[in-house]
Amino acid sequence: MTSWTEAVLGARLAVTPTRAWAFGERPVELGLRHNPKRAQLLVSRLLGKHIPVPVGDVAAAGEALGQLVHATCAGERPVVIGFAETATALGHAVAAATGYDGVARYLHTTRRPVAVGSSVLRFLEEHSHAVDQMLVIDGMPTPGPDVPVVLVDDELTTGTSALNAIRALQEVYPRYRYVLASLVDGRSEEQRAANARAVRELGADLVSVALYDAELYLPPDVLSRAATASAAAPISSPPVAHAAPISRLQLQLPPSSRSTASTAWGDVAEATARAAAAECAERLQGAPDGRTLVLGDEEFMYLPQLVAAALGPDVRVSATTRSPAVVIDIVGYPLRTGLRFAATSESSRCAYAYNVSRADAHADPGNAPGFDDIVFVTDSALEPHVDAGLISQLAASARVGVTVVSVVTSC
Repeated sequence: MTSWTEAVLGARLAVTPTRAWAFGERPVELGLRHNPKRAQLLVSRLLGKHIPVPVGDVAAAGEALGQLVHATCAGERPVVIGFAETATALGHAVAAATGYDGVARYLHTTRRPVAVGSSVLRFLEEHSHAVDQMLVIDGMPTPGPDVPVVLVDDELTTGTSALNAIRALQEVYPRYRYVLASLVDGRSEEQRAANARAVRELGADLVSVALYDAELYLPPDVLSRAATASAAAPISSPPVAHAAPISRLQLQLPPSSRSTASTAWGDVAEATARAAAAECAERLQGAPDGRTLVLGDEEFMYLPQLVAAALGPDVRVSATTRSPAVVIDIVGYPLRTGLRFAATSESSRCAYAYNVSRADAHADPGNAPGFDDIVFVTDSALEPHVDAGLISQLAASARVGVTVVSVVTSC
């Protein structure tokens, strides 16, 4: 069945499972983005980012991808690296499934400011709206070069970003083997072969695993078609003008704990995060079903997903994002509503939350059915602009109430 986006772009998207995965017929949908370099956005139903989805589905997909990586590593306990901002939690899931008696050694890239004096690898994600990626290598494990490095992303389109990362890693952390792991691999056979050749020239082998293979055809004039379509389409309605009550909860992590894996993650950090999530779930109000949404904060996705899982597998998860996507309130389009606000960590930068408020223009709200309770979990300081922006918009979107969970760490 041709989607609305495929029709207006003259595009074709075909997605094929690599195994008998039971994750639905359309694990990804085609959307549009505000980006002069790339018109299309593959919107995942298994990631918990742009579409609020049951946390049980997100966990199952992450575990399935981790099982593929586990088989590929053939007995080796790898070092796993996830890509910010979308694949930070997915990388955690892969690390958990490949660690044998515990989690594999894990860290993810970041776009957040890093501590002064940190040793950082920098590389480019060239197609992105925010091209700079950083990897803090102070806490990287140092096993022998025969231990593989697994790079985890939600989507592979050309493999260029992964190659940029491998080139940077080989200069300071040379390996003999790399694994690219993704939910969806949209590279052509020629691109996959070219990626493997480029890594061989760096002295390493490259293996790729994914839950789904995708073929995407885009016409030569796709950028102009996308601009015309987004300009002509109706935008989503603003949230209903009411204010649900807001409650606040502070979640204190033990001393020397960390809220993210931007500076490495292991068994102790994993156990601490799960205990904190269980404590948070016990203190929260709301239905443990699809009427409740747990919303993470950009690359801070994993602990919010653990909170949602502790509430129940049907609780929905999503996260705010830097990505400026096109929102169109049309049946069949994946991004029906959008909130725009000053980012929690940087008041001068915009951030977005998609499908959080209800799509009221049609009987079929699609991916934006609306929520009774919204739980926003953040590890950023709650400056006044956060209350005036995101939190006030969440209060106008929730039918019953909003809970703001502040995750606090101490040295």
